[in-house]
Amino acid sequence: MKINPVYIIMVLGLLILVPFTRHLQQRPTSFYGIAENQDLDLSLEYPVQVKAVHIKEGQSITKGQVLAVLQRNDIPYQQATLGQDQKRLLSEKNELLASQQADLRQVNQEQQDALFQIDNEISSLEAQLARNSTLLEGLNSVEGTKPAPAANPEIEALKAERTTVAATFDTQRQNIRQEVAARLQSLETRLQQITIEQQEIQRQTEELELRAPKDGIVGSVNFVPGEQVATGETILNIYQLHPNQVTTYIPEGQLTDLQMGDGLAISSLQNPDYTITGTIIGLGNKIRELPVRMRRDPAVQAWGREVLLDINETNKLMQGERVLVEQILD
Repeated sequence: MKINPVYIIMVLGLLILVPFTRHLQQRPTSFYGIAENQDLDLSLEYPVQVKAVHIKEGQSITKGQVLAVLQRNDIPYQQATLGQDQKRLLSEKNELLASQQADLRQVNQEQQDALFQIDNEISSLEAQLARNSTLLEGLNSVEGTKPAPAANPEIEALKAERTTVAATFDTQRQNIRQEVAARLQSLETRLQQITIEQQEIQRQTEELELRAPKDGIVGSVNFVPGEQVATGETILNIYQLHPNQVTTYIPEGQLTDLQMGDGLAISSLQNPDYTITGTIIGLGNKIRELPVRMRRDPAVQAWGREVLLDINETNKLMQGERVLVEQILD
């Protein structure tokens, strides 16, 4: 019996097509991603002039290295103005304290004089009362009687006046201290504000030596010595030699499979044998269209949820490198 070759071709086609179709129906566990950090733009919140640039584009730099020296013509004036204000306020403070001491001494002296006069009057009346009592006792001893000593209304009145006068001077001292304390508080507040402003000027002065915030490579240098830099303008930018983040997209059908803190395997497409682990540190909150470089087929549109992975900075990946991200299956 002769077998028709067409049937043989159909059977072979089915044997090939069925596994391929099943593979297409399976949800993929690997996705494309981009290993890349955002460039770090260096700028200041005030205008400056570039005095010197110590680096060039593409140069490797280390954290703390001086990249450029900047200049601000207004800083010496601000420092001098704040110094003069501080000196004036300190002088006012010292004068106020000296005036307080003088006022208190005057009040103390006036109190001493007033009380001295009252005490003298009381002593004089008490002496007169004592003499009168002695004479009265002499007369009564002849008659054989001993009368009880009588209180002197004038002396009692003077003692009450003495108490009132002393309280009046106490009130004067209290008022002086309260008034001076309020003025001192105002001066101290202004002095503290000047100190804060001086510290800010010092910080800004230190920033005029533009230093590298981390190790990296100089991307672009946007100014040359002598040029003016406006507030917020990027003076230069730097990037790290190796990325510490990978961005990928998870297809819509697998949105619930991953959680924050999960680990994913990341492989270099240039060197498939090189694999590291990334940790999920960010999950997008909406579905987006995948960038072309992250699609399995660049010609076919696809959508998914953005996922941000943290990787060790000591990796061997290049900035902007396309990588393969895979779920770690148990």
